[in-house]
Amino acid sequence: MKQALVRNVALTAVCVILGVLIALQMKNVNLSNLREENIAELQTKLIDLINKNNELAERNAELYDYVQILENDKASGNAQIESIVREKERAAIFAGLREVRNYGIVITVQSGEGIDIRDSVLRQFVNELRNLGAQAVSINDERLVATSEIRSSGSNLIINGNNYSRQEPFEIKAITDPKNETSILDYLDTVKRAILADGQIQSDQYSIQISPVPELTVPALNEDSIAFKIDLLMPKSS
Repeated sequence: MKQALVRNVALTAVCVILGVLIALQMKNVNLSNLREENIAELQTKLIDLINKNNELAERNAELYDYVQILENDKASGNAQIESIVREKERAAIFAGLREVRNYGIVITVQSGEGIDIRDSVLRQFVNELRNLGAQAVSINDERLVATSEIRSSGSNLIINGNNYSRQEPFEIKAITDPKNETSILDYLDTVKRAILADGQIQSDQYSIQISPVPELTVPALNEDSIAFKIDLLMPKSS
């Protein structure tokens, strides 16, 4: 029963991925301007997606078999396997690949109407939060890791390869130590006042709100994100 459920969930996930990929390809096509070349290109892309789907199905089958081996070993009381699984989960949490929850702080940054938010302001808050011991940080639900980027490009801010309008509010979330709440909030308020008093950006008319949240959720880094790329990394031979 359990095996059938896992198999159905896995197949459903693969189908959903295929559907999303096809939808994304179709989204950018203007149907009123379709030409024969467009149709041929779409057919080629569809074939590529089908091939990728087959590859995903094969990979899913391999992973399913591996999970079964781990579950069988765990059920038989293999302490070594249990230790490996626990260590893998700890590594995934450390790498930002797991959604996490705890006490935290939310900083909302907004500029005046028609004024672009500066990437330097967001980076300053992120750097200060990390210096204060924040163990997980996100901007607009983009989990920040060591390889994350926060930079401006024209009217957009790019975070983990995704574009966000610089004229929209940005929400920074961070999980911090509740025992240090008073000192952390006081320090962040000092940072806020320094930013608002900066003569170079006073005309940006920033509005900055800093609030503690007893139960804050910081999302996981998407493994499809540009910030999570390991395909070029080869382990050192022993």
